[in-house]
Amino acid sequence: MSGKRSKSALKNFLLEEEPEIVTTAVPDQRARSMQAVGVADGEAIEAIRDVFAGTALLDDPDKVSRILRVRSEIQKEWGDVRDSFLAIGRALLSLEYSLTRTEWQRLRQGSEKLFPFSDATATQLRQIARAVDSGRLPREECPGSYGTAYQITLLSDNQLQVARDRGLIRPDVTRREIMTLRRELVPEAGKPDALPLRGRVNEAELRAERRRLARRKDALAEEMREVESRLRQIDAILERPAS
Repeated sequence: MSGKRSKSALKNFLLEEEPEIVTTAVPDQRARSMQAVGVADGEAIEAIRDVFAGTALLDDPDKVSRILRVRSEIQKEWGDVRDSFLAIGRALLSLEYSLTRTEWQRLRQGSEKLFPFSDATATQLRQIARAVDSGRLPREECPGSYGTAYQITLLSDNQLQVARDRGLIRPDVTRREIMTLRRELVPEAGKPDALPLRGRVNEAELRAERRRLARRKDALAEEMREVESRLRQIDAILERPAS
């Protein structure tokens, strides 16, 4: 993709030498260190102070500068990863909507022959794309890890609301945080989450889900017919008298 660093370019970036930073003496060594990195994200500086409190790193402007630069680069690459798996999910959705049921089923069965991932991964990518495009998981809040983003799509409406209330729907949320929430809020046996009032239902999303389920039902029914036909063929062969 144009404008994005290759893996080798990112590696070279991480390994390259930092230019020498010349600063004037100031009374506070840590203040001098922060001045040396120039204008930087205040949140990033505060995070560095918190992470490296009590160490000599805060007195080293070269190391502080390197951390800030690597942080900025990783954030950019992380955002690119998110855009990539969303684009893949949307591309797969376009195929799902344009192929016949039989063609789509064949595509799923041969996923690993056509794409560099399994049907299970493709299913997750499509589900994330649907959640983002429907607004259930806003793009700006979508994590950079598709595994984490997929865990969010598995949340029920009630779980998702709790996650929002706790500030868990954010780009840097971890898979562990979401899975911990899911384990904590598992519905009691025989008591699935109640559906929200009609006024709070995303009807467009429900209609889309119903269409998907209907297509899946038809595909499964067709697959069963093929299985039954093949079973009859095998039975006929086995029932032939031996020559």
